[in-house]
Amino acid sequence: MRYLLAVCALAATVLVSAATTAVGHRGGTEFEANLKALPHNHPAAGLDGRGEAEIERLGQLLRVELEAQGLSPNLAHLIHIHGDLVARNECPTLAEDTNHDGLISFAEGVPKYGPVQVSFTKFVDTSATSAGDLARFPVASPRGKLRYERDFRIPADIARRLGHLHIVVHGVDLNGNGMYDDAVEITQPALCGRIVRDD
Repeated sequence: MRYLLAVCALAATVLVSAATTAVGHRGGTEFEANLKALPHNHPAAGLDGRGEAEIERLGQLLRVELEAQGLSPNLAHLIHIHGDLVARNECPTLAEDTNHDGLISFAEGVPKYGPVQVSFTKFVDTSATSAGDLARFPVASPRGKLRYERDFRIPADIARRLGHLHIVVHGVDLNGNGMYDDAVEITQPALCGRIVRDD
């Protein structure tokens, strides 16, 4: 009887260990991103935040943990992995402010950080299809802090290029009225950081 119980306990341990490995808790490749505010020459609040992200990749499975602060409070924020899969990607500088309004808009930043590849949604689809569905993204606290955690799968080609891509957090209440007035504010890049392998 004792032998049977010992075997059962060992089997349970093995199963738990295997399940843990399967969802990326062990044995994956570690990445991180230091998220910094995009440079600007604009008086709006919510443009001087910061954050960090930790990503574990196991094949096509990602485990993402992201924390940010200094964001527009009580508002949802679009968060994406951006990047061109066959070209170099960078966080934009004020040189990309082509209309000279003191801000780097979504469109002005795309030539540098590339198109949306992955969406950090709270539920359902995490592809670029969900890129603009604000209701699916996390909401910052009244103090402008945001935390995101989720495990999900991504396409193999994106997984292979992960260390060449960037995370961009969007959404800035430019006039401080407690809401987004238009798509410009919803998509306004707030933070950007390159995903690098944590060796």
